[in-house]
Amino acid sequence: MNDNSGNERTFGLKLYTMAAGKEKQVSFTTEETTTCPICFESFLTPRYLPCSHTFCHSCLSSYILSTGKTKDCPVGFPCPLCRSFVPASSFSVELEKWSELIPINKSIQVLIEKGDRLCDACQREDEEIVGNLWCESCSDTLCAMCAKYHKRNAAFRSHMLVPIADFSKVSGKKEGMEPTSVVCKDHSKLVKYICVDHEELCCTKCVCTKHRNCTQVDDIEDAAESLRKSEKIKTLSEEISQFESSLVKAKSDGEDTIRYIDNTSDQIKKESTELRDKIVNHVNALLEDHLSELAQNAKEHKGSVASCVDAVSNRQLLVTQYLYTLENTEKAPASVLVNEYLKIKKQFAYVTKSGFSQMRVQLQSTVSKDLAGILHVKTFTDLRTHMKSIPLCGIDLTNANMKLICELPGSTDSITGGCFLENGDIVLVDNDSSHLLHYSNAVLIRTADLIMEPHDAVCQNNSLLISLNPDFFENEKSSIIQFNLDKFEKNKDEFLTEASVYSMAISGGFIYVACSDVIKKI
Repeated sequence: MNDNSGNERTFGLKLYTMAAGKEKQVSFTTEETTTCPICFESFLTPRYLPCSHTFCHSCLSSYILSTGKTKDCPVGFPCPLCRSFVPASSFSVELEKWSELIPINKSIQVLIEKGDRLCDACQREDEEIVGNLWCESCSDTLCAMCAKYHKRNAAFRSHMLVPIADFSKVSGKKEGMEPTSVVCKDHSKLVKYICVDHEELCCTKCVCTKHRNCTQVDDIEDAAESLRKSEKIKTLSEEISQFESSLVKAKSDGEDTIRYIDNTSDQIKKESTELRDKIVNHVNALLEDHLSELAQNAKEHKGSVASCVDAVSNRQLLVTQYLYTLENTEKAPASVLVNEYLKIKKQFAYVTKSGFSQMRVQLQSTVSKDLAGILHVKTFTDLRTHMKSIPLCGIDLTNANMKLICELPGSTDSITGGCFLENGDIVLVDNDSSHLLHYSNAVLIRTADLIMEPHDAVCQNNSLLISLNPDFFENEKSSIIQFNLDKFEKNKDEFLTEASVYSMAISGGFIYVACSDVIKKI
């Protein structure tokens, strides 16, 4: 215990971890050890990751949800502190329950609990004795007497007992977090067996209950020894390495695809912008020519109309003068009156018969249909993206293993084709016997005589299409017949062909038939 200048007191704990028979000392404070690095509060149900970092259950659960919800089919998550990848404990549970499968840090939990702890072994016998030791393997608190017999038991001799008073040997680092044994998740007992039928680890209680009817339950030590001697670990490692190579390539291809998308998008953007600029510049040039033509046209016609208006104005002044003269000649001498009248009459007749006409102009502009059509264009370009999903886990024929599922009675080596029906049944064609065989759950339930030699069968809706070839000496054509599955008999419809027909396949609503030298599409 140290007294600092700020009068603050920290309780220093010295933790020891055992690795390869050597003792390693690690020092840290109680406050540092019992504080969650996410919420900075005292741990509530501390759970530790394989990298040894410990977090509150609720903090870890929230973190897993926030990191996993953005991914498709997440298989793990990075540690909030060191970013080490943590695989999911199980892929069969929902993301929300992943944190429940992460182990509880029992040493931290004991460290943060307050008050006297009773001996767990004595409590099972309804006795209340304060415990002063903690078994790191069993996660039990023990009194001195129980601890004595605990260490004398050969099964528990390797267990580390830590004094609760100072916790001087609690494993606070990664070495102490490494699992030394597996505990049954149902009964919290050490697993000692493996059920080969279910590939599950079992404790003694599991063997007597859940797996009592299983055909093979082996001792866990024998199973481990057998596994070490076999090639199974090596084979699995090779499979994982191959899949890792596929993942590395898929990741590289994905990154290349992202770069391709960026580069192609930039190129399309550049081309689209250039096209836009060309269109705008071209339209601006057309508009400039159009406005220039409009101005010239308006100028010419305005001049013509102005000349006409000037001529009309002159004639208006003339007739006004005629009217004025005629009004003033009524009191003029007779000779003057007659002279003015005759002169005005002749001139007026000339003016009215001179063929002068009024100018009217109609100015109209019709926009080019090609130019106006751009207003009806809904998209700048026809942008299309083709996306294809390529499975990573294909069948490697060089290392594939075949497993016999069942044997079909009545089938011979003359089976040349067949197919699965929608309900999972199997239909086979026997070329030698010219029979159609229908199996359900590996049991032959129906047969039919096809007369000619069948080669293949495919299922389409509720009927079969069967390719038939006549015997070499028969003068008949090859055909594809339709076979009714409900009545299990041939329909009248058939497709005749001169060429021999063999294997068939259905794709995209069409039937592809392999003939002697061609593939026909029906």
